[in-house]
Amino acid sequence: MLTKKHLQDASNCEKMKCKKCSMNDVCYETVFSCTNALAQTALAYREMLERLEWVAAECPICGRIDYLGHAPDCELAKLLWEGK
Repeated sequence: MLTKKHLQDASNCEKMKCKKCSMNDVCYETVFSCTNALAQTALAYREMLERLEWVAAECPICGRIDYLGHAPDCELAKLLWEGK
């Protein structure tokens, strides 16, 4: 899984400046490898968020109890379930 530094560098990616990027040790200067590593990390984080969604029967973001569902403006619900 990528580190926070990897993700920050990837979010500020400047093509052809891979030598200065911490992702260089992960992607070996190929766009496909960077994309693949980022996608795998995003999926791992998403799976963790899904497991944390109803910690102690309460959403850690909006504070609503699970049987009530998320608040309409809950960022976690939007992230996990929008577009499904």
